[in-house]
Amino acid sequence: MHPQKKAEHIAFLLYQPGMDVAFVEAAGVVYYAHFPQGVLAPSSAVVKLLQGLFDEFVDHSFFILRQRIFFTGTATEMCKGMVKVVAKRMSDRIIPADHGISLDVVFKAIAPGQDLVVQSAYESVENRQSLAQVREYLKSEVVPVQAALKLAALVPRGEVLHDFNRNVAAVLMGLEGTILGFGVNSNAKNKTLHAEVNLIQKFYRERHGKIPKDATLYVTHKPCKMCSGMIYHWSEDPHRLKVVYVDEEQGAMSRQTILDRLQINTRWVAEDLTHG
Repeated sequence: MHPQKKAEHIAFLLYQPGMDVAFVEAAGVVYYAHFPQGVLAPSSAVVKLLQGLFDEFVDHSFFILRQRIFFTGTATEMCKGMVKVVAKRMSDRIIPADHGISLDVVFKAIAPGQDLVVQSAYESVENRQSLAQVREYLKSEVVPVQAALKLAALVPRGEVLHDFNRNVAAVLMGLEGTILGFGVNSNAKNKTLHAEVNLIQKFYRERHGKIPKDATLYVTHKPCKMCSGMIYHWSEDPHRLKVVYVDEEQGAMSRQTILDRLQINTRWVAEDLTHG
């Protein structure tokens, strides 16, 4: 059976008017997630599928996500970045078509609720703080990037590093220096929950708005392709956003991101106080 025809037929079986669908087949199970077309959020059918799989299956998700993801919509930088970092490969713009194929598969909905941005079961204690609490905690920090470093220091670590969240944090500041949002890494179980993703999705749930123009995002580590894609996707005007990070990540997933290509990223050094 030709993979393209099979994907088109599965898309036909999963078709719902006005909805995009993303799906992946593994070991006879088709895992899928729907998302309304034309609705803007720091999410999509692809993002819901990936985040939902990690939330439900944790480490077993890696076996599922070795397979190709199919998507009826057009992949954004956000979708592409998340697939690059936590999955393998994706084909988008799949057109549903009835090819009369008999399939021996089971269908399983992932994140089937109405929420556009699903709140993870693995949200950490640090991310459950209110914005008022974080503002109070960070109010003594004069240099904004130091605020992100102080927030990252709250993340507990242990000897087996992969069993713990990474000590990475992000702080979003408006033009006048007011903290607008924050996020702390919580990816020990759900690999999509980097600090920047937590910040943006929490910002959306609380404000239902995009990162405003002329804001600055301070991050302790350089944003990866997943985080860069979501930052770009969920900014009012990416060209009027500054992203300042401290530690340079050496891995392939942090090279040649959309933020790099647009020259939005800036690395902070201790001697450079122009960002603060």
